[in-house]
Amino acid sequence: MEMSYYAIVHNDFDGTASASVYARAVGSLPKSIWFTEPTRVHELLSKLELRGVNTVILADLGLNESTFSSVLKAVRRLKAEGATIKWFDHHVWKEEWKRQLQEAGVEVHHDVTTCGAGVINKVMNPEDEISRKLASADCSVDIWLHNDPLGEKLRRVVENNRDFQWKKKLIETFYQGTLWNDEFQRILEEQVDRELRGYKELEKYAKVVEVNGIRVVIAIRWKGPPDISYASQYLMTRNRADVFVSANGKSISFRSNNVDIRRFAVSLGGGGHPLAAGAALRIPFFLRMLRRFGIRGPALNWVTNVVIDVIQREGVVRYENKSMH
Repeated sequence: MEMSYYAIVHNDFDGTASASVYARAVGSLPKSIWFTEPTRVHELLSKLELRGVNTVILADLGLNESTFSSVLKAVRRLKAEGATIKWFDHHVWKEEWKRQLQEAGVEVHHDVTTCGAGVINKVMNPEDEISRKLASADCSVDIWLHNDPLGEKLRRVVENNRDFQWKKKLIETFYQGTLWNDEFQRILEEQVDRELRGYKELEKYAKVVEVNGIRVVIAIRWKGPPDISYASQYLMTRNRADVFVSANGKSISFRSNNVDIRRFAVSLGGGGHPLAAGAALRIPFFLRMLRRFGIRGPALNWVTNVVIDVIQREGVVRYENKSMH
């Protein structure tokens, strides 16, 4: 049942997997695809021109309080122009957002117990074994279940290259039913080699603080692998810490295995999952400049003060990570 549609997905493994699962469900690749962030969805939707394509799907893209009214305005315009809009997501939403989008005519599929690809797999093609395997691998790393070894491998392959053409190629590969091949194996081996070298450098970028009875590792972003998820596990384990925080100059990311860190991200204007979340956070310009010259201490201290403040303000709530199926 071939159809013509546009896809707008998150710029990560889950977004790529979501687009692939949807394509398999409808029997065709999207006419055009955009990879974006939740904070930019409203901009993309407001500029989108249908050009004869009437179906628009969005996947693995949460909503933010600050941009919701712009999103709503954009989807109302697209609906008025004849669009069918389907939104698949697993991030935490306000019921009010869901209600208003549905009233505007958007088909909303929202399920916080799985990842973005998992939502689409459940709704669109639960019998497709390739989609089920891809969604399982994706959920394993995206919502921190760590219960499918293929997830750790595919994540490295997908995120080893952020280029549009690479993601497009991956979606075509998954769509055709291939989840692993020789090229993926070579990329995996190269990536793991780079990660092993990178682990030796991590301690230079981090410090440990105790606040409200928990140990927190705070880091200024480094260049190259390991990525934030693997680095966070390594640094938390090595320092017996409960929470990992990383800032790159423009945003801040939180990770944990047992603390609800989404509350900290929300307090800073962001969002995410209970164990993996983030927010925009602009480090002052002069501190960013110092960091460029290799002087990381002042920026790290500034971020540390922000983190201590938000944890003291919000308090620590433990989170029990249950395997979600």
